[in-house]
Amino acid sequence: MFPETKPIIFRAPANQKKIEIYPIHDLHYGNECFNLQRWNALKSEILAEPNRYVIWIGDLMENAVPGSKSDVFTQTHTPLEQREFITEQFKDLADRTISINDGNHEYNRSTRNAGLYPLYDCACIAGIEDKYRSAYSVIDIAVGNDDGQGHRKPMHYVVFSTHKAKTLKSFASCDALDGFDIFLYGHDHDSIDHPRGKLVYSLTKKTVLFKSIEMINCGSFLEYSGGYSPRSGWRPGSNKFYKIILCDGTKDIVTVGFYPRLSS
Repeated sequence: MFPETKPIIFRAPANQKKIEIYPIHDLHYGNECFNLQRWNALKSEILAEPNRYVIWIGDLMENAVPGSKSDVFTQTHTPLEQREFITEQFKDLADRTISINDGNHEYNRSTRNAGLYPLYDCACIAGIEDKYRSAYSVIDIAVGNDDGQGHRKPMHYVVFSTHKAKTLKSFASCDALDGFDIFLYGHDHDSIDHPRGKLVYSLTKKTVLFKSIEMINCGSFLEYSGGYSPRSGWRPGSNKFYKIILCDGTKDIVTVGFYPRLSS
């Protein structure tokens, strides 16, 4: 198991001058409200094009255990069956997976209580254990390549992913980071694309520069039809998801919000 401080180096194939990244989190497979149709639609979309990739950001399993908020009596599959399902998803998307993080449903319930790492087990079985970082990932992504004569260099983007983050008006978790272009998180099932700006002083240029960091939270795969969300008085979450488009040549980050196309 690699430490979080070891960056994940991802190099897109040279023939891919543009890649699309799908942050996936809060699947909650095993929850009675899990929408399998929504997941299958999004998975099919990812697999439809070779330049589409996934960053997994936790709470992929419901993983209800005694004492947790989740109801062990209403979850549709046991934690073992949930692990088997996530393993199959990792296998299907093994060559599309850039990174994997735990969520509180995996870490707080299995790791803290029993020293187990269910998503790491899934990654190992799927043969992508090198993509796993428990708490957060630092991801160095390169898009494009040289032309064989050294005329073109790949464009680099740096991503930070973690399951839970703070997004207060005057402070966000990304404010504690430097050198990153994109910050991805989940947990609260509240879809949002909220870019943050900061001022950076350049020693080489002797001037103050303005830098933006994309901060994105995608939606969950749960229907608002039961469970502790409506029982706790929480409002329904949006079904909106986001993907990030990264290009070579010039540093260009495009965020696209969309709703998965469900088959009739």
